[in-house]
Amino acid sequence: MATPNYEINPNDERLVAVNREEEATLNNTNTMYNSMIADSDEFYKAQIDASKEWEATQKENQQAQTDFAIEQIEQQKAQAEKDYKKEQSGAYVDWQKQSNQYGVNAEQMAAQGLANTGYSESSQVSMYNTYQNRVATARESYQRAVLNYDNAIKDARLQNNSVLAEIAYQAQQKELELSLQGFQYKNQLLETQSNKLLEIKGMYHSQYQDVLQQINAENSLAETVRQFEANQEAERAALAQQKEIEAARLAEDRRQFDILHGGSS
Repeated sequence: MATPNYEINPNDERLVAVNREEEATLNNTNTMYNSMIADSDEFYKAQIDASKEWEATQKENQQAQTDFAIEQIEQQKAQAEKDYKKEQSGAYVDWQKQSNQYGVNAEQMAAQGLANTGYSESSQVSMYNTYQNRVATARESYQRAVLNYDNAIKDARLQNNSVLAEIAYQAQQKELELSLQGFQYKNQLLETQSNKLLEIKGMYHSQYQDVLQQINAENSLAETVRQFEANQEAERAALAQQKEIEAARLAEDRRQFDILHGGSS
């Protein structure tokens, strides 16, 4: 009788079931963690986008405030120019009235007998100088105001640039912080995923070994039973052979006995 083959069959349904269950568990675990990683990427991307949106809004608001402030300064500057021109025009009109040969001053001087005298000429010079001084004072005041307004505009723009730079810096810091948090959390998920996969593989490796041990035990028991049955069969065959030999010897003894006793009678 041929000896049975008790080598491990990798296609044994129990081993196949362990491998199938392991593969399904690994796939489910990967799906779960990949989904968590994708959700994490989306979450931190949304946070970074929100930070960029905040930056754009803050810059827009700041620029609007600066533009409005400069607009007000420009309006004040324009008003200063109008006031200067008005003062210049008023000074000219006043001078014309005062120096008019038919004006009130001329009439008063004529009534006092001062017309066409040195005093009259001196008065004309004085009125003209007063006019020139008034215009010069108005111009100087206007130019000083323009300088102040221009400096105020430059200062507003410098402050605006400084605030815009601070907004950009804060937004950049926030985005870097969020990027780092996202990177660290994603790495943590990947590390947890890797450890979980190793844990699953180790668990199913142990389960696979348990099934192998069970199969080996079954094969060992089957081999023990086979050897026992083979020994029993060998013993039965030996006993049967012994009985045949004994029967043949007994038959031969009877034949010899019959020959001896038959011949003597």
